[in-house]
Formats: sequence, C-alpha cells, structure tokens
Amino acid sequence: MKNWYKKLTNTLLVAIVLLLSSCSGFLDINTDPNLPENPGDLDLLLADMTATTSYNLVGGGNFTRYGARWIQHVADNTTPPSEDTYRINTSSANNEWQYSSYAGVLINGKKLIELAEKTEQWHHVGIAKILMAHNFAMLTDFWGDIPFSQALLREQNVKPTYDSQETVYEGIQRLLDEGIQALGREVGIGAGGGDLYLGGDPQAWIKVAQALKGRYYLRLTNAPGKNAQQQAQLALEAVGKAMESPADEARFSYHPDPGQESPWFQWIDKFANTICVSNFFIGLLQSKNDPRLSIVANRNNAGLYLGHQNGGDPVTPVTAFSGVGDYFLDPDFDVPLITYSEQQFIQAEAQWILGNTEAARSAYAEAVRTHMDQLSGKGEMGEEISTAQQDAYLAANPLNTLEDLITQKYIAAFAVASFEAYNDYRRTGFPASLQAAENGDYDQIPTRMIYTDTEVNNNLSNVPPGITLTSKVWWDGN
Repeated sequence: MKNWYKKLTNTLLVAIVLLLSSCSGFLDINTDPNLPENPGDLDLLLADMTATTSYNLVGGGNFTRYGARWIQHVADNTTPPSEDTYRINTSSANNEWQYSSYAGVLINGKKLIELAEKTEQWHHVGIAKILMAHNFAMLTDFWGDIPFSQALLREQNVKPTYDSQETVYEGIQRLLDEGIQALGREVGIGAGGGDLYLGGDPQAWIKVAQALKGRYYLRLTNAPGKNAQQQAQLALEAVGKAMESPADEARFSYHPDPGQESPWFQWIDKFANTICVSNFFIGLLQSKNDPRLSIVANRNNAGLYLGHQNGGDPVTPVTAFSGVGDYFLDPDFDVPLITYSEQQFIQAEAQWILGNTEAARSAYAEAVRTHMDQLSGKGEMGEEISTAQQDAYLAANPLNTLEDLITQKYIAAFAVASFEAYNDYRRTGFPASLQAAENGDYDQIPTRMIYTDTEVNNNLSNVPPGITLTSKVWWDGN
C-alpha cells in the first residue's frame, strides 16, 4: 500500500467504526434501511465493505478468534468451558453470518455492483466482486453448504436454498475472474477514497485477486472429485500473475486513537485480557530454535517464554504466561487481506505437489525469509533477524515433506491468517502434533462451525440437518 494512503483521516475512520458498531443491532439479511441508493454513494459502500472485511472478518471477528484458538496460536486463560474448549452454540457466530457477511459486505457489494454498472464505474465493480468472493469463501470454509445462488435477494426470497460447497467454490472463482476483467476496463471515475485497502489501484487489486485464486484452487487438492495435480497447476498459474513483493499486499491501516486501533489490540488489550500465546505454539518455535519467538510472544512475569495450555485451568495473574508480542498488538498494526508470504507458500506447495522439488524448496525458503523480514522490520521493532540467522534456520529446517511446508506456513500465519492455518489443518492434517484442547467438549479439534440460530429459526427447511462441530466440509478430504 502506498505510504500516503496509510494516512487515513481520523474523521473517516471514526465514521466507519461508528457505522460498524451500530449495524449489529438492527441489520437483517433481507432488509437494510440505511443502504445507500444513489450512484454517488459508491465510495461509501466500498468503504464499508473494506472496513467490515478488515475488522470483523479478517482481523478481529470470530473467523479469526475461533481459528486462532482452535489452531492453537493462542489460548484463553479462563475456566473451562469456553470457545477454547469448543463450547459453541447456534448463536456463537450469528454476527459473522447475519450482520458482517450477508447483511454487511455481501449485500453492500451487490448494491454497489448494481449502481456502478449503471454508471460504468467498472473498478468499483471489480473490487466489490473480489471482496464478495473473499467473503463467500470465508463463509463456506466455516459452514460448508451456504446460500449462494439465491442469497441477497432480500424480500424476493427470504428463505434461500443452500448451494453445495462445490458450487460455491465455482462461483468464487467466477467472481474473481469477473472482478479481474472489470478492473481491466477503462473508466472515467476510478475507485479511490472508498477503497481503504489499495486506494483504488486496479493493477494492485488484480494481483491480489490472482493470489486469492491461487489460495482457493489449492484449497481443493483433497476435495472429492478433484485432482491434486490439476488444482496445483491452476494455483501455480494464478500466483504467477499475482503479487511481486510484500509491497503489493492489500493492508488496512489502523490508528492509535481510541476506537480506531487494530482488531487484535482491541480484542486482547481492551476487551479480552485473558488471551495468551498457546503453549503448543511456543513449544513449536522453541523446538526449532526459531528467532521469531521473541517477536511473536512476550516473556512472562518470570522472564520466560511460557504458553498456556488450550483448555487448561486458569492461573492468576495472566502475566504468568506469555502474551502476544507487541509487534502484533501495535494499535496501528495493518491487517492484510492475504500476505505475500502466504502466496509464496502456495507456490511452494503447488510445485511440491507437481513434483518440482527444487522449485518448491526455493519458494519455501523465500516464503520463510519474507515472513522473517516482515516481522523483524529490519530493525524497526528493535529486533532484526539477520540473513545469517535466516540461513541457519533454513539449513536446520529444510523442506523434506509436505508437513515441513505446512508447518512453516502455520507459523507465518500467526495473528495475520489464523483462519487460513485452520483451513490448512483441516485440509492436510498438519501440523500433525496438534492435539485437542484439554477439557474439550470434543476429543478432536472442530472441523467446521454449526449453523446459526438465525437460520435454524427462520430457514430451517433449507438448513442441512445433522451438522455438528465434527462434521466435515466438502473439501476436507483429509
């Protein structure tokens, strides 16, 4: 993201935060009385889409919070049962389903596209379709079959049928292709002020869309009826047209002013002062002598790195355990839509599946280096992971198996892509040493989310029956 664009005005961010905080009390999937109706409101719609995606879905909503707990990036120093021990009910993710996604990003995206097509503002159309694809992917990855083809019809169909996850994934790729095509068209008015990720840069959005295409192609490597080599080849072709460096990432900027801080800061420092780094994650980094440990985690009150056992009994004070590192809890920490290091891991896995071992190892090494460079900031945070340290680490942790690759991707996903790490775990079973939380309601890590009570109460005839937290989504063929 361009440096000038990170200097967003406090007025705009305050307006967005107030809008988001007020929505959850009254929005409905089928009606939204505050929905803009005029072409001049396109930037308002786009700003809401980008802000909601960043804060509620990617950065701080339950996709991230459940993913981070269940994949054991973090643990909750509270008395079980809790979300940490899989105590989930049908209201647990209502906000993500009803308010943030369907009645937030997706309905706004549909309206934005309708208005922008009338005025031929194609770049608005393209960005909206990419964000809709991303949000549909998060929904289907969490819930499996979801309303798609009949979704967003509002009063025309208040009880939409559920499409198969395979159908939804076809639609996701179609939305991304259509978004790329729209961004390639000439426009009189570009998407600028409303795009809080990339400032309306169409070429930058095309690169991000290609990276997302690679992510979703690779997701289906173990899906029924899919061929892993074909999916890998599709992913490889997509990332070959995607981001060229971390500078191409779509990152949403936050500010240290009250109410404008980053999602992780607000979650952990302001609201949930019981969150620690998981002992599994700290133990993994310690076993690898990983130089990222001092950035990922803070020392406890005894000067040690000590994680909390997921589902374990609470200990007072919480500072007896290592907290999330200051790097990630910086109030103005930027939230990425997808990172360049993830793209490099996608490239490495695709090459590995295709049997191109040396190409896979090269991409794997570059992915690890990219992540270490970004964390250390080349000294920005008072920590620098030198090239010599990186060389030594890669020599000690070479790519010999798919688990090596997924484990490094899991480490790099900490705090910025915990939900993706959760998806990878379900898809591949790695890291294999992950065990269910102590005192858990289930003896395994959940493999999906149950449907919300808003759907059970209002659309029961279409809700797939018999779903539990241990049911599998379609692509989870592991």
